[in-house]
Amino acid sequence: MAEQFESAFSSFQLGKYKLKNRIVMAPLTRQSAEADGTPTDEMAAYYARRARGGVAMIISEGTYQNDELGCKGYLSQPGCANAKHVAGWRKTVDAVHAQNIPIILQLMHGGRVTDPRCLFEGQQPVSASDSHSPGWVLYTDSDDEKNDRGLSGEWPKVTFPPARAASEDEIERIAEGFAEGAARGIEAGFDGVELHGANGYFYYQFIDTKQNKRTDQYGGSPENNVRAAILACQKVRDAIGPDKIITLRLSQDGVDDFTGAWEGGVDYAKAIGEALRDAPIDALHWSSFDWSDNKDPNSDTPMPQVLKEASGLPMIANGGIAEGEHAEHVVASGAADLCAVGRPLFAHPDWPYIVRAGETYNWTEFDRKYVVKPSYDYACGYPLNLTAPNWDPDFSKRRPK
Repeated sequence: MAEQFESAFSSFQLGKYKLKNRIVMAPLTRQSAEADGTPTDEMAAYYARRARGGVAMIISEGTYQNDELGCKGYLSQPGCANAKHVAGWRKTVDAVHAQNIPIILQLMHGGRVTDPRCLFEGQQPVSASDSHSPGWVLYTDSDDEKNDRGLSGEWPKVTFPPARAASEDEIERIAEGFAEGAARGIEAGFDGVELHGANGYFYYQFIDTKQNKRTDQYGGSPENNVRAAILACQKVRDAIGPDKIITLRLSQDGVDDFTGAWEGGVDYAKAIGEALRDAPIDALHWSSFDWSDNKDPNSDTPMPQVLKEASGLPMIANGGIAEGEHAEHVVASGAADLCAVGRPLFAHPDWPYIVRAGETYNWTEFDRKYVVKPSYDYACGYPLNLTAPNWDPDFSKRRPK
């Protein structure tokens, strides 16, 4: 085998875990759980195939940790909120561990971008402040997606309802929910958790100054804006102990603001990083469409590097890493310690082995059909029993209490 990309394929110590290389599978939303959030054998076969493909660690798709305060973000999202969910996830965790790599559970709260069909009757989503997202639920406006999932009939654009500001007691309760979900994740066998503070979801809504207009301890400054996320990190650490991995995902853009940028740019990122310096976490995870584009006209330093230097924490960089050269540059440049690879792994689960070999490879262009029906490890789940989800296109409906 050709010795290609020595930095990207060197080992790395993340907390108590020694990773065999610097390639991590990014969290990838699929909406493939049972309607009640239970992970399936199909999911185990999907994750196991990517574990077999050479990544050093897997971060699961976004998972709801309880069913309170609009936590569940979207239809067919997996949960880690009860014993049935734990049992379902254990199949996936065991399948990944059979390939001798760790897997961590990404936990998230939808906040103001919760699918309205996931809300109970009379329930309003909570956010950092009173606000109303101008966006809509991902993929429901795509005829291709509807066809791939076996949905039929009219399928309108599903918009978000207005959100109200969470009270301080509710912020505390949401943080406790992350800790409870994390403990259940460890019970399922996960090696740690990632808290989702990126891509438009609940903690992103605090960190983004365009959305956070609070004047209490959870708003008004970079330190206050990240305080709610740090609170959740501390409660999670207390719940799962010192030896399990905790990462925090951050971004400038979100599912309802794809061109979003932090007001203050690099200076704001430095302040966020400094506020996270003593947080009880093992790494930060930067999410973007292009990890090197900081969207700051006054600086060309990549945001992962800014946050890494300001926080003193290891950094995972995600966004635009599609070739071996890209991964090597991320690590060799010092901008980040690990690379989170997402879309290429849908169609090419052996991506790490392919790029390590150094051979020219004709990559398959990403398409959403690989999200619905990716490559599988049939040893972990066969037959897969893929069924069309019973999703209601009427977004005025709410779940009965």
